[in-house]
Amino acid sequence: MWVVFMARTYNEYYLGWQEINRIIACAKNLKERVILKILARTGMRRFELANLRVKDVDFDRKRIYISKGKGGTDEDPKSRIVPIDDDTLQDIKFYLEGRRAGILIQSNKKAHDGISLSAINRITEGAAERAGIRNPNPKLKHLNPHIFRHSFSRLSLMEGIPFNIVQKIVGHADARTTLQMYGVPSINDAQHMYNEKLTMRFHQKVSLEEDNKLSKFTSDRS
Repeated sequence: MWVVFMARTYNEYYLGWQEINRIIACAKNLKERVILKILARTGMRRFELANLRVKDVDFDRKRIYISKGKGGTDEDPKSRIVPIDDDTLQDIKFYLEGRRAGILIQSNKKAHDGISLSAINRITEGAAERAGIRNPNPKLKHLNPHIFRHSFSRLSLMEGIPFNIVQKIVGHADARTTLQMYGVPSINDAQHMYNEKLTMRFHQKVSLEEDNKLSKFTSDRS
């Protein structure tokens, strides 16, 4: 059930579970699959993923430590811990191949220690194109990594996870931000409810007996 919260700005565009899984399935290699799974299954920001270090992954507790979030400073890094699933952790283990230090996602270029933000963009865009998934926002031509964050937040709320838990996972400083961005139903939600609750009603036929009752009622009122 959606909580109606009128906000100045909110994001109504997101991907469904099947679309997300199709994009992940179209990763070209293990590295790309790890990137897409982390983005889609934690809701973390692109720069947060790029800054992850091997030591930030707790395989035993199934958690990932984000050392600095949006707006973080040395005094207040806005760090947080997010849960992660077994399937993604298994892929991370295979990707690391025993490596125990350094930046988690490495660059293919020897001159760079970690992956660039633009490379994450290209990986997301390429996998989406191969999957045949377009950006749900009609104003945007290509699918970008941030759509996974929006999708994670909306789908989590739709599965019944409380606002304050979603807020904690995605790293919003205030629960009101989560409400403002995702507490308003999207056009997809409205379309689904319209089809499910109203469309069949439009085509219901009134029985002859009901027609006669309606005619009699109209005559009596006249």
